[in-house]
Amino acid sequence: MQQLVERSVAVASTRISRWVPAAILAGVGVLALGTLGALRGREPFATWYYVFAWYGTLLALDGVLALAGGAAGERSEERRPTFLLLGRPAHLGTLLFWSAVFWLLFELLNLRLRNWYYVFVPGDLVARRAGVTLSFATVLPAILMAETALARLGAFGGRTTAPLRVTPRLLGGLQYTGGAMLVLALLWPRWFFPLVWGAVTLLLDPHNYRRAPVRSLLGDLERGRPGRPLRLLVSGALVGLVWELFNSVARGQWIYTVPGFDELKLFEMPVVGFLGFPPFALECFAFWQMLVLHGLAVPRWGRVRAAPAWVRATAAAGAVLFSGLVLAGIDRWTVSSETPRLSELPGAPAARLAAAGYDVFTLARAHASELAARAGLPAEQAAGLVAAARVATLRGIGTENTRRLRSVSIESVEQLAQADAETVAARLGESAARVKVWVRAARAARASRAPLS
Repeated sequence: MQQLVERSVAVASTRISRWVPAAILAGVGVLALGTLGALRGREPFATWYYVFAWYGTLLALDGVLALAGGAAGERSEERRPTFLLLGRPAHLGTLLFWSAVFWLLFELLNLRLRNWYYVFVPGDLVARRAGVTLSFATVLPAILMAETALARLGAFGGRTTAPLRVTPRLLGGLQYTGGAMLVLALLWPRWFFPLVWGAVTLLLDPHNYRRAPVRSLLGDLERGRPGRPLRLLVSGALVGLVWELFNSVARGQWIYTVPGFDELKLFEMPVVGFLGFPPFALECFAFWQMLVLHGLAVPRWGRVRAAPAWVRATAAAGAVLFSGLVLAGIDRWTVSSETPRLSELPGAPAARLAAAGYDVFTLARAHASELAARAGLPAEQAAGLVAAARVATLRGIGTENTRRLRSVSIESVEQLAQADAETVAARLGESAARVKVWVRAARAARASRAPLS
């Protein structure tokens, strides 16, 4: 029997080894192609860079981890070379599906918190919803694969602590605390918004412990083995950094408006905001294990009985309905601008400009005299079009908001830089936090005399 098992493992490893280089090269290729396209402003890479970058990264990482094989301290199911994602289609499918649903929970909370908004999303609703869903589907895979990578490097594997005494009173107290944190954040978001990054863990992990301590963070601490929680915290920090890096390159991106932390940023994230990524990784783990324990998701390791088909179908249908409603809410309240189009730029002869080789972004970088000559326009009109394009491409303002700014006599970046954000916001009926982003960007652009696109 032992020889049969060893032979099966050898055959599986041989098959996997044939595909590993292809997976790594494909992942690196997708990442490189997306990066080159985004930096050159080519679509769809510019708008959807985040999608190309993350799926390329996950594919390459899956190959690298398969190449590395198992490591001491991992579960027996993981001690042979195997793809974590590509080798488990059912696991991958449920992971991607529930990842999108999970992040949409935080998008729902953000409708109240108003900590971030989206700019330069596609105007086509189908393309937008598909791209957004694909983006959100990378959240859980990124965190869980990063933790696995750290485990295979031996990070915190031998660390032990005094066992935590887990009691029913502690479990209940943690869940009440998590609920209170969530309520405080929703009632007084300006002061308590950071509490959402931790509340979900306190609500879900005690529940997971009651069903199967081995799949809970509390169970790890009870055994005096803090390695997994520590790896998750580090994974959250590392993945958060990559999230923000990829977002900073993408044309379609999110912009933060975190109260009191608008000035000092790394990429787009306020520096202090990076403290939220480590506890968020714990939330990712707790949510995924909850799904596994209820038989709604296929685990990567171990055996858990699947829920009855009707339960899984009902949960999936409810998740789809929930997702549709939240996506509609994002379109209504969180999306600030769509990809700028010449046809929507104030006063632009779209057909003539397109025939001359311009889009809104290249128009924003053009010189008025060059534009006038190439497109056959009067000098004054050319100058006005360049000014409008520079406003539209500045910090995700977009063409619709450019028209709105014109209604309050702001027609150039220079005029926006001189404006009072609170006054402009009041006149437009717009979020003061978003207008502050615009005005701050206009002042920075005027001070640096950098390209405004």
